[in-house]
Amino acid sequence: MKKFITVLCLSFALSIFLAACGSDEGKSNSEADTQEDVNASNTDETDKDKAENEQDDDAAQEEDESALPEEVPSDLPFPSEANLQVQSYDTAGHKQYVVGFSFSEEINGVYNTFKDYAESNGYDIITEDNENNGFESMKETDAGPTTFGVNFSDMGSVKTGTVSFAIPLE
Repeated sequence: MKKFITVLCLSFALSIFLAACGSDEGKSNSEADTQEDVNASNTDETDKDKAENEQDDDAAQEEDESALPEEVPSDLPFPSEANLQVQSYDTAGHKQYVVGFSFSEEINGVYNTFKDYAESNGYDIITEDNENNGFESMKETDAGPTTFGVNFSDMGSVKTGTVSFAIPLE
């Protein structure tokens, strides 16, 4: 139970963080900062090439953050307009992926879609918090236990979701 509360708190904190950092305005400011760095280095051709390569690397990292890794099922029922932000961690013999997103659909509908997905894919619901729109589930695989959890929140103008998926390391 203590682990579930910790995971739930971390998921909620990540949801708030993603909601706060997920606006287009923040991206524009970041791009403007990068552009200023490029303009400042126009005096030396080598510095200019280096800045362009750094921009390409930054763009590749942004693409990687929104793409689901191979280990995460590609058929997870994310809302169609969701902009996914993926983070991964190595913890206690597992590779954990945390996917944060915002959406405009009804929370109960999205929650039930994820719950149905978990149950139809062999996950046993371990804990469920209907009041806070979250659950943790697990299924046994040949490599060990795989966990799948979701948490949704309504922050007024923004609805956020966090999906965590932990896969045993081989």
